[in-house]
Order: sequence, then structure tokens, then C-alpha cells
Amino acid sequence: MKADLIAELEKEIQPDKIEAYEKYFGIAPGKYGEGDILLAINTPALRKICKKYKKMPREEVVELLDSPIHDYRFAGLVILREQYSKRNCSSKDLYLEKLERVNNWDLVDDSAPNILGRWCFDNHNEDILHELNSHKDQLWHKRISLVAYLYYYRKGVLGDGLELIDVSLEDSHPLIQKACGWMLRNIYNKVDKHVIESYIIDNYNRMSRNTLRSAIERMPEDERLRYLHGDF
Repeated sequence: MKADLIAELEKEIQPDKIEAYEKYFGIAPGKYGEGDILLAINTPALRKICKKYKKMPREEVVELLDSPIHDYRFAGLVILREQYSKRNCSSKDLYLEKLERVNNWDLVDDSAPNILGRWCFDNHNEDILHELNSHKDQLWHKRISLVAYLYYYRKGVLGDGLELIDVSLEDSHPLIQKACGWMLRNIYNKVDKHVIESYIIDNYNRMSRNTLRSAIERMPEDERLRYLHGDF
């Protein structure tokens, strides 16, 4: 089954876009994606193909997750997401077992809410997310802990999401700063706008410009400019 999937994916490779994709995903010496291999497969096309393989044997999913090729790891995560079951912890367990293979922002952002965040929500247990957030030297663990809460926000539930944003608010890495802002924006739009309005005012001086700009991006323009300039 994996061989059939790869044969389909190979038809979607875009050699002329690899260089642009590498820049987009920080795949260069000294960057966060250093050493990764990209085929520049269009993400919507990849997702569409993977959904046909949701019954892939678990050992083949593991092989995809262990691949040195970014696109194949993404495919493995999409299939793992499709295999998620509320009554079965196997997707969550494999996700945690292979966490070090979830090592770029697109891999994190597509999988964390829909596997780990969903499991935490379904099981009323956020301990894993607190633990991952405490791994201060692990960029992707921290981003997973923040972005996983998208599953909560889409349900209109805050959980401990704002607490983890708060302890991450002064992180110096742009990908954590932007994740904090993105999550604040989702709380504003999907959970409680007044909580975020108060939070921005109270924490304006702690917040990076990356975080602030991301948090207020979808506000009405007059309100966005007011928060941007600290006019409150």
C-alpha cells in the first residue's frame, strides 16, 4: 500500500518549485529545517491522495514517519490523523513515539491539533501539552503544545491554552512568537474576544511585535490599529 501511495505522490513532484519550498520551510544550513529533503508536492494534492490510504497498515505508516523526505513524513501524519479513533489511543501513542519526526512548522500545524489536541480534548487530559511546553530547548515540542489547542478553540473551549501562551510569551524564537499570536487570534475569533482584548492590554509590553501583529491580524481595521499602536 505504501508503494502505491508513493507512486501517486511522485506524480505530484514539482522540481521547479523545490528551491522556493526550501526557503519557505527554512531548509538551509543554520536554519530550523537544515538537512531535510523536499519534493515540493502541493499540500492539497498530497492530502487528497493520502485520504485514500487511511487503512494503511501501521508498520507502513511508521516507515513514512521515519522517512528522510519531508513530504512523506507529512503523508504519514495525514494518514495517522485519518486513523484517529476516540476509543483507541494508538494514533496518539505513535505520534508521541515519533515526535522527533514532527520537525517543521507545517508538520506540526497540520497534525498537532488533529491528533494530540483531539486526544487531550476527548480524554479531558492536558498534561501532555504542559509537559511538552516545559521542554524549553525543543522548538517543535513547544510549538506542538501551543498549536494543539486549535482543536479546543474550534470547539469554543479555552482549556489551558492561554496559560501555555502566557508562559511562552517572551520566547525569542519567531516560530513560537507567531504561534502565540496565531493562538491568541483564534481565541479572539472562536472563544472569547473580551478575554484577548484584556490580555493584550495587560501584556502589551511583554509581547513581541511578531506575536502582537499575528494576534490582531483579523480584527476590524480601526481596532487593529488601536492595539498595534498601544492606544488604550
